[in-house]
Amino acid sequence: MTVNVVGAFVMGVIATWTLEKFGSQNDMLLVAGTGFLGGFTTFSAFALDSVQLWQSGRNSDALLYTALTLVLGFTACVLGMVCMKRLM
Repeated sequence: MTVNVVGAFVMGVIATWTLEKFGSQNDMLLVAGTGFLGGFTTFSAFALDSVQLWQSGRNSDALLYTALTLVLGFTACVLGMVCMKRLM
């Protein structure tokens, strides 16, 4: 979960910086965002962790993990965008 949340924050920073510097049509966002962060954070690992918790009978943990990862990831991405806008 930590890697996904940190990755979401960094994605917010990178997206804001590249969109401000290069506009909406730029390869930097694809390379840095999708390329680097795609290797750093993976949805497949998140999905596997959730399923394994569910299959082991830890349904509450699975739901909590899933919800926290989504909410914290979204929040971290927005926070990264806000931080970068203030720095610019």
